[in-house]
Amino acid sequence: LDTPAGIAIDEKNKRVIVSDSKRHMLFIYGLDGRLITTYGRRGKGPGEFNFPYGVAVDREGRIYVVDSGNFRLQILDHNGNFIKAFGAAGTSPGNFSRPKGVSLDSEGHIYVLDSAFGNFQIFDFEGNTLLAVGHNGRGPGEFLLPSSIYIDENDHIYVVDQINRRVQIFQYLKN
Repeated sequence: LDTPAGIAIDEKNKRVIVSDSKRHMLFIYGLDGRLITTYGRRGKGPGEFNFPYGVAVDREGRIYVVDSGNFRLQILDHNGNFIKAFGAAGTSPGNFSRPKGVSLDSEGHIYVLDSAFGNFQIFDFEGNTLLAVGHNGRGPGEFLLPSSIYIDENDHIYVVDQINRRVQIFQYLKN
C-alpha cells in the first residue's frame, strides 16, 4: 500500500477491502492478511478511480467506493465489476465537492460524507438524494472538515468532525 485511505470488512466473502488513494485502486485481502487481488486503476471510466477514499460493503458483498477526485460514489459487485455510479462536482443536492466517507444503515441507505460541504448526504440505492444533514460550523450538527463516517448495527451514525476535534453521534429513525 502507498496511501491507504479507507477500509471495510466484507463479512460475506471473508475479505478486507482497502482503498489506496495515491495508487487509485482497491486492495482486496483475506482475513489472514494475504493479498487476494486488486480492483481499478486511475481514470474517469466505470471501475476506474481518481483518489478513492471511503469504502463500505453491504450484506450482498457489493462494494461502495467514494471516488473523491471524480466527485462520485461507485458501486461494484464483489468481483470488482462496475454496477453504477452517482454524483458529480457541484453544490446542489446529490453533488459533491470533497467526498471522503461512506457508510450504510440497516435499510441500505447510502451515507456520503463531504468534507468541503461539512455535511453528509443520504441516498437510496438508485442514487436519489433523500436528505442532507449538517453544514460548515461549530455547533451541534455542524462540521468543520468531517473526515469519516460509521454506522453501527443500531443505526447510530458517528461522524469524525476533525477541526472541531470531536465525534458527533446521530440516530437514524425508521419510519
